[in-house]
This record gives sequence, structure tokens and C-alpha cells, in this order.
Amino acid sequence: MGRDERISLDREGDWDFAHLTYKDTQASTHFFHHWTARFIPQIPRRIMEMYARPGDVVLDPFMGCGTALVEAARLGHGAWGTDINPLAVRIARAKTAPISHLVVSEFIAWLTEAARDPDRYRARSTELFPGSGQWFREDVARAMRAILDRITWLDDNERNFVEIGLSDLLKGMSNARLDRTIPQLPKAPRYTDKKHYHVLVDNERREINPFARLAAQLRRMQTALRDFHAQANAPIAALLHDARELSSLGRRAQLGITSPPYWSAQNYQKMHMLSFRLLGLPAPGPAEIGRRAQSYLCDMEAVISQLTQVLDGHFGLVIGESKDGIHEQVRDRCLAHGMRLVRTFSRHLTNQAFFTKAVKRELIYMFSVRG
Repeated sequence: MGRDERISLDREGDWDFAHLTYKDTQASTHFFHHWTARFIPQIPRRIMEMYARPGDVVLDPFMGCGTALVEAARLGHGAWGTDINPLAVRIARAKTAPISHLVVSEFIAWLTEAARDPDRYRARSTELFPGSGQWFREDVARAMRAILDRITWLDDNERNFVEIGLSDLLKGMSNARLDRTIPQLPKAPRYTDKKHYHVLVDNERREINPFARLAAQLRRMQTALRDFHAQANAPIAALLHDARELSSLGRRAQLGITSPPYWSAQNYQKMHMLSFRLLGLPAPGPAEIGRRAQSYLCDMEAVISQLTQVLDGHFGLVIGESKDGIHEQVRDRCLAHGMRLVRTFSRHLTNQAFFTKAVKRELIYMFSVRG
């Protein structure tokens, strides 16, 4: 297969979604936790509307924080996804797994009470993880320690739900610079936030009430999850698993949709280092696809081979255009494994907030797969 210029790009519909606001892309449970470089939910949703039939199961082998899984459930499709990053899996589960709303409401009530008199509820210990003292002010650490001690009483789904809500707030409650993607301590407690209107930040004096912040976060999350489950009644599975070994799970799907990691992927372990440490999560390290550019294409070929064994229907590959043609090489490996390219959609990227600012266009390759 030659360069993309030889492909007749399908212009059906507006795939740029340039009119969307940030709020539009954070509907349902999508706002639960920040995750850099995820695709907007409107992309997998449109692909499902075009290619999924009633009763079809949807698969995302690089599910990240579960965007495609949430949209599949909202459209009435069962779905399963895999990711090698344990934080991603826990976020996806928090967005989709059922919880006891009574238990969560009781926990929010406790947080609300503690927020009114934090001195009474803060724990004596300030230890959150080794070295946490440099990242969190003493009063903040003691409040967070009290929260962590309290959630040990919760069952798995409720505990995960609360921990993900807390995880999303960590950087904003820490001493880390608010204008850095990867947590970084300022040289002094007072510094200028160069990202948010050059506001002066004073880590020693600014008001941080973890009880109140988490209560507000969980209220929003609980309302969204309740609405999600009122609309979605299909089974969802977010699995901690390597996409290079999909067939070992014994599952199948009729539609695959994914936005794979780039060949120079984000280091999510560094970006979410506070969450990894606080929650005691094992780091996937260089096993994450994209962390080693030299093995990227071989890793992607292994995933593609697995997809041909678990899919029977269509596969949508959402991938950024690169000057060195890596996106084409990934596409050609799909073709070499027997997938048939049926349509190619093009979308221009605007207002990008992550490292791929040089990527001006994404290609959405739709393949027919007969596993």
C-alpha cells in the first residue's frame, strides 16, 4: 500500500469535532480522572453508531481510562478492554462498575462533617508514602491519611470509586507546581503559575481542605455514575492485561476501536507518580507499548495479530499522521494480517494540549476483520 494520498479519504460527517467544548468531551463519567492524550468520546461513539449492530460486543485493546467502554455501554453494547497500566484500569472500572450509592452517600456525609471541623478529624500520622512529606503540607497529609484510613472499611468497588476521586485531586492539593504536567516541586513555596494567568501561588498559605474537595468530587461522580447505569445495562469488563496477549483471555468481539499509544508515548507513570505512590500501584515500566520507539512496530504487529484472532466484524484504528509514515506502517501491518481496509476518515486536530502538537491530522482506518 502506498502513501495516504493514494487513498480516497472519506469526508462523510464532521470528524474534526472542532465545535465541541471541553464540557462536551467530559459528559457522563468521562470527567472522573484526567488522562492525557485520550481520544474524545465522540470518535468511538460515531464509529459504533456506524458499524456496531444490536448485540455486538466492542473491544478496545488500549482502553486507557475507558472512553470507548463508557460509550459502548451508553449505546447498549457489551464491551471489554485491556490496558497494562493499573491506574488506567482502575479509572475505567470507577467509570463503569456499579457501587452501593448508600455506602458512598454515607462516606460523603462523613467527609462533609469532617470538612466543617478538619482539626478534629485529621489523623496524627502524616505518612502517605515514603517521601510524601515533601509533596504535601502537614495539615493536608493528615487529612488525607484520615481519608485513607476510613476507606479501608469499604468494599472493592466503593473503595476504588473513592480512591479514583481522590487521585484526580492529588496534584492540585500537593506542593507540586500547578503549571507542570509531570509533578515538580517549586524552588520556593511561593511561585508564579505560568499556565493559569500568572497567578501567584503560596503553598504555605493557600486553602486546601481535602475533606471538602473530595466530598464535592464524589458528589459529581456519584450523580454521573447513577445516570450512566440508568442508561447503560450491558456488561463491561476493564481488564489489567497486555494487548499482545488478547487471545489468552478467551473473549471475542464484533467491533474493535482503539487509539494506540504513539511511538513516543507519554510516560503516564511520571505524570501520575503521586497516584501510583499513594495507591501503591505497580509500575508497568518499559513494557508499555510506545515507551521504546525501536520496538514499537513489532509490538503493534503482535497486537494486530491478536486482534485477528478475537475480532469478527470491524476494527477502527485511530492514529496520528507522522512525517516518517509510522501510521502507514501500522496500517500496512493490519493489511498484511488479512484485514481489509474499507474506509479511511480524516480529522484535523485543533487545540491540542499534549506532546503531539506537531500532529496535525488523525487517520481513522476502518477495517473488515474475519477472525
